[in-house]
Amino acid sequence: MFFLKAVQTNMKQFLQYRNSFLISIAIHPFILLLNIFLYRSIFAHNGAEQIKGYTLTEMIWYTAGITFVWIFIWNFAERRISDYVVTGDLSIHLLKPINIFWYELSAAVALRMTGILLEFVPDIIVYSVIYPPSFLTALSLAKFVIVCVLSFCLFFLINYLIGMTAFALKSNSGLNEFVYISMNLLGGGLLPLDFYPAWLQRICDFLPFKYIFYYPIQIFLNKESVNSWNEWGSIVLTQLAWIAGGYLLCHVLWKLAIRKFCAVGG
Repeated sequence: MFFLKAVQTNMKQFLQYRNSFLISIAIHPFILLLNIFLYRSIFAHNGAEQIKGYTLTEMIWYTAGITFVWIFIWNFAERRISDYVVTGDLSIHLLKPINIFWYELSAAVALRMTGILLEFVPDIIVYSVIYPPSFLTALSLAKFVIVCVLSFCLFFLINYLIGMTAFALKSNSGLNEFVYISMNLLGGGLLPLDFYPAWLQRICDFLPFKYIFYYPIQIFLNKESVNSWNEWGSIVLTQLAWIAGGYLLCHVLWKLAIRKFCAVGG
């Protein structure tokens, strides 16, 4: 009950700043057009119908898929928790009837619900008019949305863990940048992992990042390697395993970190 009320309250707050979301309706299609021109030039220069197993349409929509995934997962829990620790405001949140983990999750859920409504829905309509996604089906889109919800959970847990480092580091901005860069590079948030050398792809297999970007986008593109129910189910189960492990780690580290927290003043 407290969680749903917190989601509702946070969503009302974020909707007050809806103009910042609506700006993306103009910016995102411009980025799509740039990618269309870029990849058309690359494919024309190489004189190939496919590069590393991707057609021109798939490469254009892969970059669009990166934007879509960010719309589903983006939150700033790590900064909020760091601010609570540094300013001492954490003591106030500890007195609230809702656990801080669930309070931050409610804020992240409200932020993403607003983003999906004001960014993802308009984007996919406008994108489809500019460059129709011939590969997309209602089923692949539904599968994409489901794995993106799990990607959001995984990304939130990573951010929450980064936020808790503020108990020891105070300022975790450097660590935050390192994790974000690593996640983009090793998760397929810049280029498909298929473009990487085999040894680097094997490293990526042991990290959770590819389950945030690469696999959801593969499902969105309806690639043959992931369009069966068995492959999709395997991806979902692996995401759930990473989420369970991340939640357990958050719980254990919070118990250890909160013992060292001390706020002075009011």
